[in-house]
Amino acid sequence: MLTISEMIGRIKGSERSKVTTSPSPGASNLSKGEPDFPTPAHIQDAAYQAMKNNFTHYVSSYGDEELREAICFSLKRDYGVERKPANILVTAGGIAGINAIVATYVNPGDEVLMPDPGYSAYGECVNLFGGKVIYFPLSDTFHLDFQELEKRISRKSKMIFLCNPSNPTGIIWREEEIRALGRIVLDHNLLLIVDEVYHKLVYGGVKHFSICQIDALRERVILLDSFSKTYAMTGWRVGYLLAEKRMVEDLELFHKTMMICVNSVAQKACVAALTGPQECVQEMVAEYDRRRKFIYGALKEIQRISVFPCEGAFYFFPRFENKMTSREMTDYLARKKIMVRSGTEFGRKGEKHIRISFTSRMDSLKEGMERLRDALNELG
Repeated sequence: MLTISEMIGRIKGSERSKVTTSPSPGASNLSKGEPDFPTPAHIQDAAYQAMKNNFTHYVSSYGDEELREAICFSLKRDYGVERKPANILVTAGGIAGINAIVATYVNPGDEVLMPDPGYSAYGECVNLFGGKVIYFPLSDTFHLDFQELEKRISRKSKMIFLCNPSNPTGIIWREEEIRALGRIVLDHNLLLIVDEVYHKLVYGGVKHFSICQIDALRERVILLDSFSKTYAMTGWRVGYLLAEKRMVEDLELFHKTMMICVNSVAQKACVAALTGPQECVQEMVAEYDRRRKFIYGALKEIQRISVFPCEGAFYFFPRFENKMTSREMTDYLARKKIMVRSGTEFGRKGEKHIRISFTSRMDSLKEGMERLRDALNELG
């Protein structure tokens, strides 16, 4: 029997690798990190039209030119930022972008800093390519703790990963935090990767500040984005990286080796997503907001649960009071037909936390919260 490579061995057995995307029959699914809405009709229609036009062959490994231009259009519309198609690499979803970044710039033994708790895929990719993950704890309110970060920067430090709005905490880091982080990046000659895949999913009047709005950081920043969350296109697998032209050329080498190019039909659908009507996004965000308010109110009513408001994305990261670990709590709730994610999947600071998503219909969320309340009450 063949043995797995050392590379795969580095990630085998991690909490993330054990997560299943298929909930048990009859379970309330509060774990899924994807929209439950259909992809908007005008986006689907654009894909169909692309197929009718026989746009079904290889395209540039950098991405379809029309899509890259549409991405630049959206950056100008949303942030007033001027970029050119040469600054864009279209990737096979956000995950392929993460892998391309790590494979391109991280050597075995290099250190990559990331928040704890933080999105688990970053660490998986770093481990896969032989880098060393260095976690820096967030504050008690899940905001950036710059003293803790600077204590962990060494001569081996290569880059910092950040997800804003945050998966799993639902926190949005403010403009002053992002600017302060940028100064640290410049002082220590680091590369900063900011994952902004949830940038349109913001609530309660909190403003999202994009890293691309800081022109002084252009040589030190890669912005990662995706169509998956904003436009309910998780299965279409299209994302992109925004960086300086030289970095885009470096990143394209790995991505081309792995993918040749991203699905051509899906790229035309993404053009329609960016340049077409945006009311569909507003409608989805309004429904997420309605669910968000319900979940927050329901969690506040459950004894032995404490929780911060969700400001962005579609997650809560409540803390529970019980002797169980997060992994044990997740397994216990699964037996009670409630699917959540363990807080420790996202780092050690996630202990005693679970991640709850509100990407299901309201009736399903209500049933899930009733089950959660009853299951925790049974523990006494």
